[in-house]
Amino acid sequence: MSRPSRSAATAAAGTLIALALLPLTAAQAAAPAPAVVARTAAAAPMTACSESTPQATYLTNIRTGRHTTFDRIVLDFSAGVPPFGVTGGPDPLVYCGSGQTVPLTGTEYTEITTNAAAHDQNGNPTYPGPRLVLTPQLAKVTGFAVTCDFEGHLNVGFATNAGVTEIRTFPLTNPSRIVIDVYHA
Repeated sequence: MSRPSRSAATAAAGTLIALALLPLTAAQAAAPAPAVVARTAAAAPMTACSESTPQATYLTNIRTGRHTTFDRIVLDFSAGVPPFGVTGGPDPLVYCGSGQTVPLTGTEYTEITTNAAAHDQNGNPTYPGPRLVLTPQLAKVTGFAVTCDFEGHLNVGFATNAGVTEIRTFPLTNPSRIVIDVYHA
């Protein structure tokens, strides 16, 4: 049975989204406010980034890190931070081309949708890493996956276990990146 699109599912569920400001350093002051995803769901509007991205923007790396009160995922980009949105909820992630379920386990799933790509105009990969990664070294994030890379649409999703209190996403520059902080108790 196919699952409805994440935007339709989240709209039907009456999701709650809040935009909030994090304490900002001088380097971050010009960046848009982070999208804060309530754990009941997630559907943030596309965040327009202050950095101009006239040329194609490519994913170049995905990094993770464990901190005392949060897990962090960082998406690195080649030419500016692309506009992005955040969706989430209890339904597992699916790959955009096949509709197949992404093999990640968790109680909640979140997906970052961007206007970027993980391959150049000739089809060569710009992100050399794996498309599916399990992250047992993180406290709550169980894994992440590139769920869509098609015609300038790049989605990266991740699964979390119970106990996540908040998810914040925000763009940073120098280097260009989207940061996802997954807070837990």
